[in-house]
Amino acid sequence: MHLLKQKLQNKEYLAGLICIAVSLFFFCLPFFINIKEENAFGLFTANFLLTLVYFFVLFFNRKSIQKEDKIHNTFLFMNLFFISAWSLNREMTVFEDSANWFAGLLVLICVNYISFAYKEVLPKWATHLMSFTAGVSFVTFLYLSLYLLPLYPVGLIGFFLIGVSLHVFVPLLFMVYTLVLMKKVSATDKKYWVSFSAGLVSVIAFVACYIGLWNSSKKQIDHAWLESNNKTGLPAWVNVTQKVAPGFFVNKMMKTELIFSVPEAATGDFLWRVPVKNFGEERKHDPLVMTAALLSGTPKVETDSRIKILESMQGLRHEGQERLWIGDHLYTEQVNTEVKLWPACNMAYTEKTITVTNGNEKTAWTRQEEAIYTFYLPEGGVVTSLSLWINGKEEKGIMTTKAKADSAYKRIVGVENRDPSVVQWQEGNTVSVRVFPVFAGESRMFKIGITAPLERIHGKLQYENVYFKGPSFENAHENILFDFEQPVSNYQLPASFVSMSGQSYKRKGKYEPIWSMQIKDPGLADCSFSFDNTTYSLAPYHKKLSPVQMDAVYLDINKSWTKDEFNKITDLTNGKNVFVFDSEIIKLQPGNKDELWGKLHVKQFSLFPLFEITDPVHSLLVTKSSAVSPNIDDLAETDFMKRTKAFLNKDQKVKLFDMGKELSPYLRSLKEFRVFQYDKGDVQSFTDMLVKGNFPDDLENNDQVIIHQSDMVIQRTGGAGNSSGPDHLMRLFTYNHIMQKLGSGLLIDRPLNDSLVEDARKAYVVSPVSSLVVLETQEDYERFNIKDADISLKNAALKSKGAVPEPHEWVLIIIALLVLAYVMNGKKIRFS
Repeated sequence: MHLLKQKLQNKEYLAGLICIAVSLFFFCLPFFINIKEENAFGLFTANFLLTLVYFFVLFFNRKSIQKEDKIHNTFLFMNLFFISAWSLNREMTVFEDSANWFAGLLVLICVNYISFAYKEVLPKWATHLMSFTAGVSFVTFLYLSLYLLPLYPVGLIGFFLIGVSLHVFVPLLFMVYTLVLMKKVSATDKKYWVSFSAGLVSVIAFVACYIGLWNSSKKQIDHAWLESNNKTGLPAWVNVTQKVAPGFFVNKMMKTELIFSVPEAATGDFLWRVPVKNFGEERKHDPLVMTAALLSGTPKVETDSRIKILESMQGLRHEGQERLWIGDHLYTEQVNTEVKLWPACNMAYTEKTITVTNGNEKTAWTRQEEAIYTFYLPEGGVVTSLSLWINGKEEKGIMTTKAKADSAYKRIVGVENRDPSVVQWQEGNTVSVRVFPVFAGESRMFKIGITAPLERIHGKLQYENVYFKGPSFENAHENILFDFEQPVSNYQLPASFVSMSGQSYKRKGKYEPIWSMQIKDPGLADCSFSFDNTTYSLAPYHKKLSPVQMDAVYLDINKSWTKDEFNKITDLTNGKNVFVFDSEIIKLQPGNKDELWGKLHVKQFSLFPLFEITDPVHSLLVTKSSAVSPNIDDLAETDFMKRTKAFLNKDQKVKLFDMGKELSPYLRSLKEFRVFQYDKGDVQSFTDMLVKGNFPDDLENNDQVIIHQSDMVIQRTGGAGNSSGPDHLMRLFTYNHIMQKLGSGLLIDRPLNDSLVEDARKAYVVSPVSSLVVLETQEDYERFNIKDADISLKNAALKSKGAVPEPHEWVLIIIALLVLAYVMNGKKIRFS
């Protein structure tokens, strides 16, 4: 305490601490408030002036400063100079934003230098620790000095023109004065040099290990890239994604040049450059990545292929979407979620009202930005409503063809810069919502509604929250209102929900993307809906088994399989022709069984080539997969997909037995397009099927669709009937009916049936042929020939109970009202 008081009585030292505190205040200001671009340089000016002020304080008082204090005052000045250098970096970018670990290390280093002023009152172990950290600091500033080496001539020349160029020499000065400091510290005990050296050597050893691991992963990636087999018709990036497990170093390498700065590959020296593309993250400067890339290189994988790998390996397809305007300053501010659930009808309707805000200043040059959201729907789910608030008023979407919606949106956003929103179907149970414009300093609000079946799991029904990716929701607030529209018991809601009146529950708090709830399955009750002289009703799904002759069994092996499953399946199929795919179709035999298992089960996913199944009628494909794989769209221009399309053109369904919890994106898309005659179960189910020699029939037809994960059938019958269920019955039927009728035809570019578009417009469902769009004015709708259907369900709504009267029912209602009016008014009503 005495030493602290003594230091604070030292005017020069106290002045340095005050200057650092004020400089940090100015430096950190942009983290808490928005600073206009024209004012940003003023912050650097403040940082630099404080550095100059303290320099002159030390210069003019140099004779009165005690010799033992000079080194500590110097480091206060160096810290000020360092803060000023990073402030200048915001205006004249030399480094991209530092990786979090490196930013933390720099703060620790600066604090450590200041701590040496109190060495006399600290225990020896603390001084050894500080000396160790000084060794770490020396290597850190050596790296920064080498990084800035090409700028030294500019710094010297610029010094005579503008003094700020001397900032490039700050790391070099830190290196020099670190050695001066350690010389003074070790004057009383030479062992402090040992601690310093230990810190220095530890960093070098750590970096060497990092480079070694980097190089090992790089060789693995390069090997997979170069060994790609053209027999499969798949691009090399697929082979990399299949055979290289995602991990710390693999992820870093795939993001080099996209996220992480790397040395200029063409020069091979210290001329550095920054990444030229962004992939949904702020660009980063990571010294470990930079050093490893310089000394060991980066994978041979091309930039476009890296994007494909990231999309498949890490599910980053949202980040790779095409956009017409930037969205860098957007964030999700508020999410309001309302859920209506019909347990006896096994379905739910979810509405999300989202507020997206542009955090940029109103005076910014780029004032308007485009918000893009990707919503992840449960299997079989479909978007059934869209609204956009324009001038404070909710404007509901109109269902039209996908081509018209896309054309209108691109024209208005890309050329006319006015208010549209559009929601479009995407492969893999996802939809994209686009909202434009979101002006700087302002917010926009939109609403999306999703109709989805509940998944049946071991006697329970499970509701999964519809989550999304889009502008950052890190600080978003969410209000959730959950209503059971039918009596229910024995249910499990997340603990954060509180009960309201009746069977309603609510939750307020931070937005949580992933949550679910389960209820006891009450069984399907009388659940039907009637509209336009057609009735839609629910029924349990019962498999209809028929004898089949399975001459060949194809095993779709990947890392999801266990060795026990593989052995049991191969034992059960003994006596049949059993094949696997390893660049080509190979028949399993006792001599190659173990070898093929070793090669195939390490793959992250599999893309079984359906075109290699020579006799689909008498063949069975057995699969078990994970959530990772390319989408069909990712493979669109490949020979693999061309051969797949030629196979699909024969209209022969493949019998698929699924042993996994979920299908891969590739298989899920094929299933949604009704490529498969599908069944699901475990090894025991497979055993029973094989012993009995039967397989479920394909029961879907023009008036019946099957929702496999819900074990239910939606049937359509002609004629009006009672409406005991919600209108979502018709919506779910129509979406699945459209997917059934499109089938593989959509993949092989067959002409679309116009009646499917009309079905989508009537039921108001977003599909591969239809989209919801909101335009600013009625004139916009007319200009793009977008008209609402005369007879349709319109946008789904929370207040809708589904009992929409038929035309004859409307007549009865009107007559009843007229009779009531006659009785109440006591006079005759004339009809004209």
